[in-house]
Amino acid sequence: MKYINFNTKKFPFRKIVQEILNQENLEKIHEIQNYELFVRGTDQSTDWHKMYYSQLEKFLPTYVEFVHEVIKPLFGEDIVYQKIPTFRTQLVNNLGVFEFHKDKTYKHNIEELNFFLPFTDAYLSNTIWVESEEDKGDYAPMNTLYGQVVMWNGCNLTHGNKQNNTLNTRVSCDFRVIPLSKYKEEINEGTIYTKMKFIIGDYYDVTK
Repeated sequence: MKYINFNTKKFPFRKIVQEILNQENLEKIHEIQNYELFVRGTDQSTDWHKMYYSQLEKFLPTYVEFVHEVIKPLFGEDIVYQKIPTFRTQLVNNLGVFEFHKDKTYKHNIEELNFFLPFTDAYLSNTIWVESEEDKGDYAPMNTLYGQVVMWNGCNLTHGNKQNNTLNTRVSCDFRVIPLSKYKEEINEGTIYTKMKFIIGDYYDVTK
């Protein structure tokens, strides 16, 4: 697991998401719209998700620049990266994802590395919990400040979240990267919700 600090003035993700959601205080969006405890099929169904995905043109230019300038240098080569980052909310008293899992269970490429990019401080029960080694089960919170992005191995490490019993909602996105030299095109049924294929041109794009 590696924490990378970035310049929030150059990459003002929080400001962009505030504009998309039309909310200044992202940590308190649960006070405006709350939901029953999420289960499979509902954790990506909030009004906040709909607003994000319907206004991607406001988010993606900064994201692509971030991938090229901050993420790509970590690998020393061109990278294959998730074209549309996955948006998450972990509302107070709720979950961000519906179960603990490994991404490879859902047909992700085993060469993927995950990046966790919160737009609010993520801590204790409102962040991701992940084991330190595969199948070790020693889950710990991925405490992360806004202005940090975390590189980690979500494909092979079991991870998930606990019900959020803090006073603040976590708003974040995550995305996946493969060094171009390790990318192999594999056709399968795609993602569980959007059914995008795990190939360049659909789920992935590639740096130039």
